[in-house]
Amino acid sequence: MQERSSNTWPLLSDPTSRAIDWIKDYWKDKGLMEVKYFELRSQLETCLADGIPLLVTDIDVQALAKDDRFKNVLIQRPKFIRENVAFKLMVGDHEVECEPKFRLYLHTATEPYLVPHELASNVGIIYFHLSRPDIEEELLDRFMRMEKSRIEDERTTLMLEKMENMQFLEKIEKQMRDLLSSDVRLMNDLSATKKLAELKKQYDETVESQARVESNELSIMKAREGYRSVAQRGAVCFDTSQYLRELNPLYQTSFRQFLDIYDAAISHSERAAVKAVVERLTYSSYVTTARALLERDRTIYALVLSIEVEESMGNMGMGEREFLVSPSFGTILMSALGKTQTDSKIVQTKKPFDWMLDEAFQSLQILAIHYEWSQDMFDRMSKDGRETQWRNLCESDAPEVATLPDKMDDVFLPMQRLLVIRAVRPDRLMQASSVFITSVLGKKYIGDIGVDLPLILRQSDPVTPILLMYSDESETAETLFTDFASRKQSRTRILTISDSSSEKLARKFLHKGMSEGLWILLHNAHNSPHLLHSLETILAEVEDQNIDAQFRCWISVQAHADKLPIRLLQTTVKVLVDSPKVMKDNMIRAFSWVDADILKQSSRPEWPALLHNICYLHGTLRLRARFNRGGWNKPQEFLHLGNNELFEALALAITEFRDNLTTIGQDGQPISRNTSWNGMRFMLSEVIYGSYITDPYDQQSLSAIVDYWISPNATKKDFELARLKYKHPPAFFSSHVRLNALMQALEGIPNHFLDAPEACHLHQSSETLLGDDQYVFSRLNQVFDSMPQSTTLKHKLFPRPPTPFSGPPLAQVSAQSNNPQVVNMGVFASASFAAMKMKKEIELWELCHVTLPKVPKAYSRDYVSERIKKIGGNTPFNMFLMKELELIHTLLTEIKQTLQAIKTATELTVFGDQLPPRLVSAADDLYHMKVPRVWCELAGSTAPPPTLQLASWLTDLSNRCQHFERLLLLGREKMPAYWLGAFFNPRGLLALLKQDSYKHHSVDRSGTVEPFVFQTEITARDKDHLRDPPQEGMFVFGIYIWGCAWEKTTGELMDAAPRHGCTALPVVHITCWPQSEKPILQDPGRAAETYACPIYHSRIAKRERIMDMDVRRENITATRWALRGLTATIRPY
Repeated sequence: MQERSSNTWPLLSDPTSRAIDWIKDYWKDKGLMEVKYFELRSQLETCLADGIPLLVTDIDVQALAKDDRFKNVLIQRPKFIRENVAFKLMVGDHEVECEPKFRLYLHTATEPYLVPHELASNVGIIYFHLSRPDIEEELLDRFMRMEKSRIEDERTTLMLEKMENMQFLEKIEKQMRDLLSSDVRLMNDLSATKKLAELKKQYDETVESQARVESNELSIMKAREGYRSVAQRGAVCFDTSQYLRELNPLYQTSFRQFLDIYDAAISHSERAAVKAVVERLTYSSYVTTARALLERDRTIYALVLSIEVEESMGNMGMGEREFLVSPSFGTILMSALGKTQTDSKIVQTKKPFDWMLDEAFQSLQILAIHYEWSQDMFDRMSKDGRETQWRNLCESDAPEVATLPDKMDDVFLPMQRLLVIRAVRPDRLMQASSVFITSVLGKKYIGDIGVDLPLILRQSDPVTPILLMYSDESETAETLFTDFASRKQSRTRILTISDSSSEKLARKFLHKGMSEGLWILLHNAHNSPHLLHSLETILAEVEDQNIDAQFRCWISVQAHADKLPIRLLQTTVKVLVDSPKVMKDNMIRAFSWVDADILKQSSRPEWPALLHNICYLHGTLRLRARFNRGGWNKPQEFLHLGNNELFEALALAITEFRDNLTTIGQDGQPISRNTSWNGMRFMLSEVIYGSYITDPYDQQSLSAIVDYWISPNATKKDFELARLKYKHPPAFFSSHVRLNALMQALEGIPNHFLDAPEACHLHQSSETLLGDDQYVFSRLNQVFDSMPQSTTLKHKLFPRPPTPFSGPPLAQVSAQSNNPQVVNMGVFASASFAAMKMKKEIELWELCHVTLPKVPKAYSRDYVSERIKKIGGNTPFNMFLMKELELIHTLLTEIKQTLQAIKTATELTVFGDQLPPRLVSAADDLYHMKVPRVWCELAGSTAPPPTLQLASWLTDLSNRCQHFERLLLLGREKMPAYWLGAFFNPRGLLALLKQDSYKHHSVDRSGTVEPFVFQTEITARDKDHLRDPPQEGMFVFGIYIWGCAWEKTTGELMDAAPRHGCTALPVVHITCWPQSEKPILQDPGRAAETYACPIYHSRIAKRERIMDMDVRRENITATRWALRGLTATIRPY
């Protein structure tokens, strides 16, 4: 039909690679030639010349759009339909005589919306996709054929018999009609009457037989329906895995891969109950898919799978998915669908309890307004005796497992309970989701899956490679391979691929491995893309009978979608070997490298506890990096920590803790010695982990963490991690320590318990956020958007199929969604689209018209020159001031010019394609109420976070201009205090202070002057009360401290309240001293308590230190603040 009705060649978009077999079967007798796109050489010209149909598979649509060989062939498709004789076409750089009988079929696993426009305009895209009900029927038929063949044979026999009966009935009916319509008079013709009676008898017998067949068929169908739950679950598992491509193109699963899982799960099912088969199928499918996902995406997959399983069982309601993503999204959708209660009593209900947060009450109210099942609970909330129940839930440390008020746990479905917890405690959304997954699927669907190489080996065969993917830890893939091969006593060869030139050697290795039964590892194979494209062909070059059954091809690659062919991902057994970043899973994975021999290395009772501490230390360094700059100044340096560092740390511990520890004495004889804790700490902090660190403050924090965990006190039974109240599991102090018992003890740690700031010695603040909820639920929304509409999933706000779009992630997943640390971890999906549409529409003209008067007036150069002359002329300070004024003049001028240009363009109705890209970008940002990026680039390190309102930033600019105005009026001699945040380059201001100190101290000295350092004193004074500058040094203000609070009355550091942001400090007095004469360092006690707190521009700017500020508290060592990663900024963000 496509051939007769279309003037374009078909491009089959087939993400599950099912259409290839269909096309090959369709053309099986017509000489179809099949070739992979990356192996295409002269086949196109040959087929064109000979009129042979050509199937090109595994096409990269981006490459095809630029491929000159296909350009004319695609455009000239009508010629192949119209012409009857051969004609000539340019193919690439040469001419080919083409037969009109030639037919071209293009196949890609790419989604239709990813096909480039220039290609889509010249081909007919056919989306080859099966719906979930169709997959269910296909899987049910497959189950019956494989496991219930007798019933299926009976059903087939009955269908044939039914068809024969229908044909016989039709034949008899025709004979009866012919007889009755003839001229024969039945009353006078006995033979005709007898014949009619015989036909009637045959008809009745056939009808009776048909009724018997239908009755038997009905009973068989009932028996068949008894196994539908298996097929239904299989369809849910496969269909759900397909939508993961929305998260990452790496997540490819072909239908053939899934059928292998399905067949293995249902084999021998006659000996198991249907429920057991369903559970086995679900877990096999989950493990196979999830082990190839990045860590955070596994949570999304488990959550989507749980929700779709509940939906298949009829336990989901309309709008519940949307409420889970964001309550505001839920209410927008339900209102659009008309699913709103008209009862004004619910709408007008006031918050019944003062202690309840407004956000929690509003979310519960939304539930009651739009979801009928929650109305009774909401109505009874204000009744007597309910306050205690609600308070226990809302203020519980673990509300996800707390009892719901009014015994609603007995009434609510798992999803309904999750939505209630989501309403009252959005900060526990990840934990509540884990409980939901556990209640629907089971506990084993939570947490790390582990790298089960024996299972992976069983799922592979000599022509099905094993793909070991990694993000950063390439050495882990090689270590896993060599250790597993050693345990299996398999002979191995490892070839490290450095570039495309290694392909010839790889082919030689593979042929040798196939003939001799070797295990071949192609290490870092992503360095040769052509090898990955050709691998399937290379493995198919040798006849099956000539391949040794022991042969296996292992491939280690970096997990980047643009480096890995889709075909490779759909024909290999995949696993991601990265170490988990979740703290509990990381410790379990780390302990999996500890074998029984390591446990036997020492008989000391604290040895298991030390192994625990090393694994914890390894995990906590990575956890701290997940908090971004809230944990380390350069977190990227810690994200690359892998198993090599862990192995070195374990080897160091074995060296220092083995029994009969000795050293060489002065006489050359071995003498016993004690464990060197200082030596271990030095090696860990300076060599093993410290070798990666380039920031001195990160090094200081690392040393403090190592000192905390690697000490005799940290290996005691009663040792407890401060504030988190985490202790070693009791199994680590058992008299008979067994590795399995230690692993089980670690698995008993509650999920997400250790993924807290306190677990890595940070203070819980507004910026110590992992952003997991923002990442997971905005992408969950993205997955739902890609699913087809159903009875419980509606795309009313954004009909499918969508036009790809992008924008800021505005969905309010949690109260911290707009925090600069996590806002960009989300993605723009329909919840963000709905939030954007709900915002008040503001015309750009109105915005520019209102904003222009608010932009501070830039100083003229004449005015600045005049004021500079009055306050001392071209002194170093005044020259520094002039440079600052020039920078702010450039910024303010750009702001005014941009606003005026956009305003003028809107007045003249100039279209965006007629404006320079710089103005279009600024207009787009202004429309979304953001500070334009072009302004942020000019602002440099003073640029605001992406979530700061434009009006707030303009107010800040105005305050900075007022500060400069005061400087121009008073001059340096009379300026009482300086606002560091007003300057583009505050280090220049401090350099002037240091310069003056050099001059002052060099009057009475000669020779080399030692380095000068700052000493700071946090005063109790307020900037508004200062009238005169200090006699020595300078007063500065506008410094914000992160990680603790400042008690004004006592003038001491103290712990801040949880989720508290930064604390503004009072005026700070800065003086400059020679390094050896700094007063605070003269007293050793005070020096040990003084922490050099670095001051930066902001938390989001590049980490360039402005200066160090001295902070201390009586009787508290400086390492406490190093553990916290205490820092300061000159801006409150």
